[in-house]
Amino acid sequence: MLFRLLRLRSQQNGSPERPSPPQGAVNRASPPTSGGRAAGFVEPLESRMLLSASLTLQNLDVLPGPERMIFNRINVLDPKVPNRVHDRGVLRLQNTGDQTLIIQSLKFNGPWKIAGSAPTSIAPGKSADVTIQFTATSAPKFTYNQTAGTSNTTRGGAYIGSLTITTNDPNRPAQIEELAGWWQQQSEHAEEPSLQSVVNLISNYKTNISPGKVPWLQEPNGKKLFGEEVNSAYWTVANPAKNVGVRALASFHSQGFAVNASWFAKSNKAAHTIMTVAANEGQTFLPHLQGQSATPAAASFSPGGGPFGFRIDKEWSDDRLNLQTAGGHHIRFYPVRDHLGNVLPNTYFLCLDYAVKGGSVSAENFDFQDQVYIVTNVKPAGN
Repeated sequence: MLFRLLRLRSQQNGSPERPSPPQGAVNRASPPTSGGRAAGFVEPLESRMLLSASLTLQNLDVLPGPERMIFNRINVLDPKVPNRVHDRGVLRLQNTGDQTLIIQSLKFNGPWKIAGSAPTSIAPGKSADVTIQFTATSAPKFTYNQTAGTSNTTRGGAYIGSLTITTNDPNRPAQIEELAGWWQQQSEHAEEPSLQSVVNLISNYKTNISPGKVPWLQEPNGKKLFGEEVNSAYWTVANPAKNVGVRALASFHSQGFAVNASWFAKSNKAAHTIMTVAANEGQTFLPHLQGQSATPAAASFSPGGGPFGFRIDKEWSDDRLNLQTAGGHHIRFYPVRDHLGNVLPNTYFLCLDYAVKGGSVSAENFDFQDQVYIVTNVKPAGN
């Protein structure tokens, strides 16, 4: 039970109360009596613990963190495989206090709304889930090119907003949940968010992807590193007692193609499937598993004690294994810095740029946001 100590009773003269001595003990510090009453006598302490409501917020998407929820919308869906997008998320309101939590107001800043109903009160120890829907119908005010291209720069952009929840929680009467949403006019068509927009602008991770604002991470002269990129084709398990975890943060590639993520041992290059991301979620944040529309694209695996790499469809973390090698990296890795700039130990972004589609080699466009995963419990093992 969560208590908040609001105050201690005081005597009329303003002196704080103190505990009385044990029964039968002599209070040697007692002052002389005056008129049958001890001058300045301290009465036994009576602690007054006034109970209160207390609101705790939980983002059920987990990513990017408890303080922020992310969304996306597409105005014109793909005609062959209609896009499933992440335009809704669930925020759990939990009363961890000892009195009924009264929801006084829910106020949005930006194009969001409550889908369905919202609670007006929550009993002590209970919770209520609120579905938040991203409702943008046009591009935000254009400030700079946030897309992964240069042809339709004003037809895709980010809304950064918030939800303010006002309650009778005396400690935090107004709590804010950050909201961020990507809107684009059409599926694909160079209107997707750039890698910087995915990681920094929308998700608010503080990882340095590249100095300045750029739509691409080009490699005109072969291999080139950007920002805090970690140049390591192979990895090892950081804590052998735990599995390696993988969660898809974003998919922005050709709509209608399922994406298979695998790991392979450096010793024999044999690929082992980690998970497959849904084909109809090729343009979205927080995609789901193929054939499991309610299950986020997340999985774990145990590669053993030796070094291992990653393979996404036919793209390898080891450049020497890729069909097209002149372009340099097909997969980039970055350390994950949270919204405060802290490096999360043994946690990295895996960022993919396709060069092979349908089994044939095609030109890279160097956007590196075709698939973005967060990988946990790994350490770089070099090339």
